[in-house]
Amino acid sequence: MKSKKINTGARKYFFLLPLLGALTCPAYSQVVVTPVVTPVVNSNVRSIINATINPIVTATVNANVNPIVAATIDANVSPVVNATVSPIVNATVNPIVNAEINANVNPVVNAEVNAEVNADLNIADGDRSEGSWFAEIKGDKIRFEFRGDDDEHNWSSNSDFMLSDFPSLPKEKGEFILKRESGTMVFNGKFDGDLGYGHYKFTADKSFSEFLKSQGVADMDERDVFSYFMVDLKRSYVEMVIRNGFNGITRSHLVAMAALKVDEPYIKMWKANGFSEITPNNLVAGKSMHITEAYIREIQNAGYKDISFSQLIAFKSQEITGEYIKSLRKEKNGNGEEELPPAHQVVAYKSMHIDGAYVNSFKAVGYENISYRDLTAMKSMDITPEFVKGFLELGYKDIPAHELIALKSMNVDAAYIKSFEAAGFKNIAVHDLVALKSQNITPEYIKGFEDIGYKDIAVHSLIPLKSLNITPEYVNGFKKLGFTDIPLNELPALKSTGVTPEYVAAMREKGFKSDNLRKYIQLKSSFGEDDKDK
Repeated sequence: MKSKKINTGARKYFFLLPLLGALTCPAYSQVVVTPVVTPVVNSNVRSIINATINPIVTATVNANVNPIVAATIDANVSPVVNATVSPIVNATVNPIVNAEINANVNPVVNAEVNAEVNADLNIADGDRSEGSWFAEIKGDKIRFEFRGDDDEHNWSSNSDFMLSDFPSLPKEKGEFILKRESGTMVFNGKFDGDLGYGHYKFTADKSFSEFLKSQGVADMDERDVFSYFMVDLKRSYVEMVIRNGFNGITRSHLVAMAALKVDEPYIKMWKANGFSEITPNNLVAGKSMHITEAYIREIQNAGYKDISFSQLIAFKSQEITGEYIKSLRKEKNGNGEEELPPAHQVVAYKSMHIDGAYVNSFKAVGYENISYRDLTAMKSMDITPEFVKGFLELGYKDIPAHELIALKSMNVDAAYIKSFEAAGFKNIAVHDLVALKSQNITPEYIKGFEDIGYKDIAVHSLIPLKSLNITPEYVNGFKKLGFTDIPLNELPALKSTGVTPEYVAAMREKGFKSDNLRKYIQLKSSFGEDDKDK
């Protein structure tokens, strides 16, 4: 008898013979194979909503000649909705496939109010003691435009003065004077009707600057005196400010307060309403935004007794009123007695245009008392009663708010559901719809499996298939090898362990032959991809 030459590529698989015997002879098998592979699908669908609302409030005071105080309010509302769906497939040797669908929907709304108010006094470089002027009389006021230039700077600025400050304006070319505590301005020129022009010269009163230094005013500069003149800063005003606790006040805050006419009653009003630590910066911001005692009490009476200054600024910047707050509470609970939402939540509501009408509109579709957090998330996702009606018409009633958010975040709509109903899938659970859409599963994808013999496919079984990129072509590859009736729930175990038609064919060529695909899973799991000659 002639001996046959052994192929060196197959020799290394001799050690598999005992295992092959165990796999092909049930009487001697010591390997326990789980006969049914059932994907365990945990479809607890939730989405993560991060609605970050940061109203940044900046009050900028530009006091070049006549301080112009402008409060610039930027309410940055950036709701970001992420519905995270992560199918995790764990295939063991047994094989048990755990297809866990984690679609976490938990509306977390972070609406942080960051109201930083900066009163910035910008005084241009250069000498402003001399220049030209142009004026126009308007009613009981005169608006002057001052201009000047030197070798390095050109500047201009407007200021309003009371007409009564100039009792004798010249009709012909002449001189008139305006004297204030900080200095004297001499005008040369003429008026023709309500219009005038000419030149001016300003002389500072040095004693006024010395007075300010003696009062502890910080950050002094000789060029500031022109600004003191324009806002008509007086010794009595400086003494009043210091008397009210603002020792060491900076010249920029002092000019800004004087320009805005922040007086003693206004300062005391804040302190009397619970803001004992009010700062010059706060006073400038409050006055520039026209916050009055009536407004403070209106908000406090609406329930916010301990509202902070920054929150109050944010409220005013969003035009939040006591009536707005009450209307929200009334629509939320019917009697207006529900616990107040946090101040930042109200700012978020107003900045996102959530009002009583929006809240009330959902009552018609069965949502009587949506939480503040859910309302913010729903509005950020542009969820409307019409969106809800689309689901009601298809039989989806009483969908929890967080599931509505998940549906909208994944763009699941009535048309998407109808496409599955047309394919024979009725009454799909909401969490399954979210999971299906997250994996971009379509009726066409399902039809591909039906065309190769799979009928009555369960919705939950589609998730692990798509998450592992299992296609009808993948299944057909096994059919060509004789595996014509692979259970649908065994396909994830094959794909997750790397068993492919090519792998099975290679193992057969090397002597490992079995009609049971689960044994190829065991082989692959135990020895890895060891199908190449070395």
